[in-house]
Amino acid sequence: MSLFKSREWWYVHAGAGEEYDTCNLCIGNVDNSPDNLEKIVVGSLQGILRIYCPRTKGGNHEDMLLEYQTDSPILGLDIGRLVGDNGLYLAILHPRKVVVCSVSVDTTTKDTGTFYSISQIYSHKLERTACNMCIGSFGSVKNKDFICVQSMDGMMSFYEQDSFAFARFLPQFLIPGPLCYVPSTDTFITSSSSNFVEAYRYQTLAVSTESESKDQMKTGAGKRLRVDWKTNIGDNVVDIKIFTGTDDNATTIFVLGEHNLFALRENGVIRYMKKFDFNPSCFYPYGSLIEGTVNMLVANHTRTCYVWQDTTLAWSSSFQHVPVNIGVLTVGPLKGHIVTLDETGKIYVSYLGTDPSLQTAAPVERREINYDEKDQEMAKLQQVIRECTKPIEHAPKISDQPDFSIFVEPVNGLDVVGVKHEESDTEYPTVTVKINLRCSSKISLDKVTLTVAPEVPFYATQRSVVLTNVGGNSMDSMSGSLSYRTYNFGPTSLATFSLYNTGQRVASDLTVPLVAHYTNNHSSPRSVHNSIQLPLQLVVSAACPEKSAAHKITIETNKPAVNLLELFSEMNCENEGGQNGCVAFKTVSGEVITLLAAKNSQKYRIQSNSFISLYIIIQQFLVKLRRHFEKIGGTQPLSVTFPGPVPLQEYFDIIDSRFEQRLRQRSYREMLSQRAQQFRAIQRRLLTRFKDKTPTPLQNMDTLLEGTYQQILALADADLQTTKALEEADHALSTATKLMLLLVKLWCPNLDDKQATVLQSCLTPDVNSSDDVGWEEMVDASITMLLRTCLAKTSKEQSVVAASLKLPSDTTKLKKHIALLLERLNKGGTLSINTFSDKVSHRNKDQIESGS
Repeated sequence: MSLFKSREWWYVHAGAGEEYDTCNLCIGNVDNSPDNLEKIVVGSLQGILRIYCPRTKGGNHEDMLLEYQTDSPILGLDIGRLVGDNGLYLAILHPRKVVVCSVSVDTTTKDTGTFYSISQIYSHKLERTACNMCIGSFGSVKNKDFICVQSMDGMMSFYEQDSFAFARFLPQFLIPGPLCYVPSTDTFITSSSSNFVEAYRYQTLAVSTESESKDQMKTGAGKRLRVDWKTNIGDNVVDIKIFTGTDDNATTIFVLGEHNLFALRENGVIRYMKKFDFNPSCFYPYGSLIEGTVNMLVANHTRTCYVWQDTTLAWSSSFQHVPVNIGVLTVGPLKGHIVTLDETGKIYVSYLGTDPSLQTAAPVERREINYDEKDQEMAKLQQVIRECTKPIEHAPKISDQPDFSIFVEPVNGLDVVGVKHEESDTEYPTVTVKINLRCSSKISLDKVTLTVAPEVPFYATQRSVVLTNVGGNSMDSMSGSLSYRTYNFGPTSLATFSLYNTGQRVASDLTVPLVAHYTNNHSSPRSVHNSIQLPLQLVVSAACPEKSAAHKITIETNKPAVNLLELFSEMNCENEGGQNGCVAFKTVSGEVITLLAAKNSQKYRIQSNSFISLYIIIQQFLVKLRRHFEKIGGTQPLSVTFPGPVPLQEYFDIIDSRFEQRLRQRSYREMLSQRAQQFRAIQRRLLTRFKDKTPTPLQNMDTLLEGTYQQILALADADLQTTKALEEADHALSTATKLMLLLVKLWCPNLDDKQATVLQSCLTPDVNSSDDVGWEEMVDASITMLLRTCLAKTSKEQSVVAASLKLPSDTTKLKKHIALLLERLNKGGTLSINTFSDKVSHRNKDQIESGS
């Protein structure tokens, strides 16, 4: 126990219920700010990245610059010159990929405050599960850093910024250890399971035999990887760090064991060691004022921090937690702040003070235990606990009601004057939406930010509006246009949004999310959500009907056919097609959709040459039809059915088209990786010949280099075009899936709203090409699970192995499963867990009866 305790200067708890490890903390000017302020970057195993900038003692909510949720656990963080410029960038290590990101100030929100954004520069997928990483100027390159990732099975993968260089397996590997890089000798330092500290030169790793597995290394073919030097320390290694002196530029390798601290020279010779009588948790070396010595911060599991000057103890102080990582932070002109992070996410910035610790050990009293008294004391304490845990009926409740409500005024029609999208000369139709904010709080809100998030093909002239002094006693009210200026409003505030349709894609939804962000009177961030319903005129316009079409959908009802001209009165369609009319619509991109009502029956037909264009008209037609009969009333409710058959072939064609784009993109990227590897190999050979003192002919390698470079450019352009085509295919598949879900719900009589939600979660319309696992794999796995549970007919089907989440060779199996799923739903199958439980119980009962 230490006599003194550390003085807390700044504290934050980075998320409750999260876990942190030894590599989840780094310190540096990650945003490249001109004032060169150091930031604290932490990442949890739950995948949440946070960046802090302590400015004042105690800290406040403004010290958090950024909070970002990643899609995988964060195993390690590091900062370096990982892009072509001289800026600093953040490297994030995930189990299956390493991502390099830039952190910068979002200039688009400069009028609403200082916000930071993180953007991915490039990423590398890892073939094996990662353990840790290190960065440095491998190969003695200047003004840039490379990345080395060590996997759990001993493969070291090297990445020269956005390009993969090579991968090597470490010899006689069992379990991974800490990894660091020594720039002065261009050497990687790690530890083995036999308590050896080993060093491998980058040059040796680069020219050794390239092997894809450990078995290939044992054959001995080619030039084998050999260790440069190794030192037996006889202790399990906890961490390894490098310190380079400022005077003589001598590099010292510090190795922290479970009971010892070793200081090694560049050649592996032990400089000195220190044996501890405690178990250290982490350490950090830093410069000393005495020439030739190094100071070290060593923390242990008893919440104590020791300051060692080489092997001499200089100071001892107690911490408030057990840190898993420790570092030194500079805040403005003040240097030497100690940053500690524990496994629960508590971050302390402290300094070494001289306040005495008031924790003293209580004297040990040896007396006999009276068990009767202890039982009585236990009963009293349990009674107190029961009384304290009773629900308090009259406790004040915190209101979850927002301080204001958002009301969206209905849109009457299109604006007289349209807008032009970016640099295009085409004028697009526009609608103006008025938003009313009715404040219920007696105290005015300082700032409310209204934001709309339209999806392509819809755009907004501006996406955000800032309202100041909303509510209060002021009775002023005025309209604010959609810009980044601020206006003063009264209890009822008004804002306008202008949205338009570019026709780049077929619209699949007329709903635009609307969010209001604000800070209430208790300094807590709040948000209020609503949505904007766009009119149908923004998507389609009246057109002449077409008699023939490639795709036709027939819908039946139990009510007489309505007049379509009255149902779509806002579209100003001309009367064609008989008594109930025939209306036609034309999208902004030129597709025509025709809607016909039968003269002598209760049927409607929707037809078009574009399959995905049918969805928005069918969806709006059903909404208008239900509103029409709800307004009329009647004893018999409206029933809408789809007689079938479900257009599976059209849907499968869209699935195949998107899958072909995925395969094409994968092929281009594999070829691009091969050409890049070939390009680097030619560069290395040319560099070797240029360095040779005896000139040798190039043997047309310069021509091969130029040809490979042109191939890389062509493949990159082809990959970019394929990515754009894949995005269009994603939207087409999403719209087609929504149409199929709508038709299946009308086609299957036993499919209620709850089961339709289950079906939508399996046959999801959310299609995203940026995910590691594609839409085809996820849908196939989900449908397979339904077919082997609640929709299974026999016990043999219930024992089917679930589909693996790997890219399939074709979509035959997926299409077969979708067709089988829809067939069983149409025949009365239900998507219910209770149904599956009943099947299992009946099967077990039959087995018991047959056995008896």
